[in-house]
Amino acid sequence: MEQYFPFQTSQLPYSYVALMPHCDANTLYYHHDKYYADAVYELNHLAVRHRLTDRSLSQLATEDFNLPTAQLNRLKNAAGAVYNHQMYFDGINCQAGTPPINRLTEIITTTYGSMSQFRQLLTEAAESIIGSGWVWLVAEGSNGIHIATTINNEVVPLASVTPILILDLWEHSYLTMDHFNKAGYVDTWFSLINWNTAEDRYLSALGPVAVG
Repeated sequence: MEQYFPFQTSQLPYSYVALMPHCDANTLYYHHDKYYADAVYELNHLAVRHRLTDRSLSQLATEDFNLPTAQLNRLKNAAGAVYNHQMYFDGINCQAGTPPINRLTEIITTTYGSMSQFRQLLTEAAESIIGSGWVWLVAEGSNGIHIATTINNEVVPLASVTPILILDLWEHSYLTMDHFNKAGYVDTWFSLINWNTAEDRYLSALGPVAVG
């Protein structure tokens, strides 16, 4: 469901200690209650300042507005941080597990050969990001899926693709636990994917094609 002003900090669907030992409570607390919550506050402030309270979260994250470059960048950064973090936190399950057999995992296997190969490609995408960014699995309706990356807090082109999975590659999400071991971080995140949520996102991307 699309979100509008005033934007709210979504509550975690699990406790701060629920991801241990994969993620410690302090890392999760500061990630959610500091970085993400600050982005929500910033976005609300900027939406009021620039008279954009009638625009949706996805519009603020993707559309261009007639603003000075510095202010536009600040707006995009805040909107992207809010959008991306909400998808990231909602896409994690507090219990580690293996991928189920469903429509999404079937197309992943068909597209990439195996779940192991898919995870390796996600790791390579994560390693390719210099600095901060995000790794995505997106669907283009019935035209298949692909892995994408964005830098800083940019989002994927929401008008043409539907995000299915998203991995946070900002250092505050993994540095205290995995230090600079991105491969280890990807493995941890992969084991915690909420495949039910991912499946719902994928079926939504398919639309009427998913029926039957």
